[in-house]
Amino acid sequence: MRVKLSYTVEEESVLGETAKIISLCGDDMQQIINLFQGVQTELKGENEGTPTLRNTLKALEMIEEFRHALLNVDTRLAEVSSIIAGFEDHLKDRKREKEESLSVQEDLMGDMFGAD
Repeated sequence: MRVKLSYTVEEESVLGETAKIISLCGDDMQQIINLFQGVQTELKGENEGTPTLRNTLKALEMIEEFRHALLNVDTRLAEVSSIIAGFEDHLKDRKREKEESLSVQEDLMGDMFGAD
């Protein structure tokens, strides 16, 4: 069962933390590469010369493991994408708030020093 975790970091650390989260799937990525190559080897029968029932059963097991590792990486990347999108929205909101604040200040200054 998967559970969702949450923690806070300083704003300037968000992207660095997302990089760390991506790095957590490094073992799965290596496993994916190994399985990608291994499944092909099994199906070609390179270990024993010709494919056998044993090769096909092993290939099916490897494919299942391959799919599980892909799911782990995909899940991690979806989480990181969500974090980055949320951070981008946060930055856009801050920029808009700053622009609105400057606009209000300009309006106030215009009212104070405007023509009579």
